Amino acid sequence: MRKIYLFFIGIIFLFISISTKSQVTVINPANVGPTPLTATYPSLAAAVTDLNLKTTITGPVTISLTAGNPQITPAAGYAITAILAGASATNTITFEGNGNTITAFTPQAAGLLNDGIFKIIGADFITIQNFIMQENAANTTTAAASNNMTEWGVALLRASLTDGAQNNTIQNNTISLNRIYRNTFGIYSNVRHSATAPTTSADITSVTGSNFSNKIYTNSISNVGYGIVIIGSATAVQMDNGNDIGGSSAATGNTITNWGGNSTALSGYTSVTASSFCIQANHQINDNIAYNTINSATVTGATFTFGGILKNFSAGQPSGTFTSTISNNSTTLSSANLSGQMQGINSSGITPALSTATINITNNTFLNCSISGASTTSLFFGIANSSIVGTLNITGN
Repeated sequence: MRKIYLFFIGIIFLFISISTKSQVTVINPANVGPTPLTATYPSLAAAVTDLNLKTTITGPVTISLTAGNPQITPAAGYAITAILAGASATNTITFEGNGNTITAFTPQAAGLLNDGIFKIIGADFITIQNFIMQENAANTTTAAASNNMTEWGVALLRASLTDGAQNNTIQNNTISLNRIYRNTFGIYSNVRHSATAPTTSADITSVTGSNFSNKIYTNSISNVGYGIVIIGSATAVQMDNGNDIGGSSAATGNTITNWGGNSTALSGYTSVTASSFCIQANHQINDNIAYNTINSATVTGATFTFGGILKNFSAGQPSGTFTSTISNNSTTLSSANLSGQMQGINSSGITPALSTATINITNNTFLNCSISGASTTSLFFGIANSSIVGTLNITGN
């Protein structure tokens, strides 16, 4: 009887050990090479580390964090750097969060400006979905030079001047950082700097270095300085092409709440506006910003332009035939003691006239926008446009 009892005790401990060690499971681990992934990993960090050693892919792979296994990121975040030959619309890597909470590392290295929860660096056909991402409450130093904060919920960054992050999907995540620290972005994409030096301009040299055809759908973003920012190359033939923020229906739109800058200046991220806008699309062609819900925090003491959506060409001019769409977004803005302008949508920067460009700004809603205690210089513009294009449709707003 004693032996049977000890046997069952051993089985119990074996199951406890397995459940403790296997927080991550992998579907189709043999679809990557030269050696396959393993079927399980003790942590998400271990799975990402192993994936980054792979160089080929022949079919879909899902890396799934088992429900009930919250994680703390490595310092600076999970960096997905796997460049997989054969990656395609069918040969994909999906990171499935299953509703788990991912908390940022603490403390982040003092003074760095490139910490994130997830960073996709040059990787393609990656999906990140169903995670709850949050800043670590222990990170409280907001002075940029000595900060220990987390800047990015999810960042899409180039691996080199000729290798961008392309055909990726960021969907159905909940992202919350700390907007008191101005350098906070829910989702961030930029090819005009390296992954490690976001305030040093180093533009790409080939269209293959652009971040194109990325999809940002059904994310809930809050407590950030900027909601979603995508920055393309200043060179016309290398600008980001086909990025999509919000999709084609209300079912795919993002919700961004409690966002907005404060009087502390942004730290000079390349081509990111120093004004406070929720969504910025810079140097983008054939892009779509649609069905997003934007509700700001009450921004106080602002001395900059404060707005919902900014589409701009700040450092270079586009060329060729393209269509950009800003439609069916709902924007609510609130500020107190604003010195400057409040703008629902700003489309600007195309000069001189480009007859082959079409910009559609249609069916957007500006709801309950308020300015309290404002100076007499403060003005509200639903749509501010200074782009000179062949076709400009502003209807139904």
